[in-house]
Amino acid sequence: MREVKLGLIQLRLSEADTYLDKLDHMYSAAEACFAEGAQLVFLPESYQYQTDERDIISKPERLVRLSGEWKERCAALARKYNAYLAPWDYEYSTGRVYNTSFILDPSGREIGRYRKVHLTYTEKQRGISNGDSFPVFDTELGRIGIMICFDNYYPESARSLGNAGAELTLYPLYGDTLTAWEPKTRARAADSGMYIASSQIDIVHRQSFTGVFGPDGEVLYKLTEFPSHRVVTVDLGAPVVTHTMGRADVSEDLRKYLANLRRPRSYGGISVPPSQTPWEEVFLGEPPASL
Repeated sequence: MREVKLGLIQLRLSEADTYLDKLDHMYSAAEACFAEGAQLVFLPESYQYQTDERDIISKPERLVRLSGEWKERCAALARKYNAYLAPWDYEYSTGRVYNTSFILDPSGREIGRYRKVHLTYTEKQRGISNGDSFPVFDTELGRIGIMICFDNYYPESARSLGNAGAELTLYPLYGDTLTAWEPKTRARAADSGMYIASSQIDIVHRQSFTGVFGPDGEVLYKLTEFPSHRVVTVDLGAPVVTHTMGRADVSEDLRKYLANLRRPRSYGGISVPPSQTPWEEVFLGEPPASL
């Protein structure tokens, strides 16, 4: 067994809350999880930049200062509870702004960062740059990957993390309106035999939620209240078992089974860009409401 206590956070968005108010809400929710024994807490996408601070990415110097202050505050919290914390923020680097989640270890040291690969039209219009890889981070808890919001629309995101050995994928998001969100995320977990844990904010008419999806695709935990938090236990050491078709008496670890029978030479089509007009030529004016 390799049990990990994971802190789940679901936050309410209020027009009355300032940027600093929202940081306080996240800090308090994370600390509540740590006080209840969480070894790893991760924070949702974009929460602090809603309402009064949405133009912050157009002010690099201010962004660097604010994100640096928040990251240090999170590092101090990780040190206080000797636990892992994965905050989200906009990151300014070499003239570009990225949508980024960081992983801070129990000493408060950054051990990795993930820059969102798949951006919506809205994000592109606002000047955010794409990341270009899906790293997996080795921790004392296990191998952890991250995908952010719109990444979940692409099976390649979770598949890349699974191929790299991720046992748990953290999935901060703003929210999703599609009723297909739950079965889609369940499929992402089952395809790779890994846990996926989501964390989101309260947006009207969203069908997504904060929760944990098991490596067999089942919803193990689901938060229904806004705001709310919960500490849940997942066993990253438990084998994900499948019964081999035609041999019900034989069981095998699903991750190993899938890896052994993959046919990567046949998958060339998924790495070939589709024939399409660049988004800049298609997208004029305001982005579609659905994005």
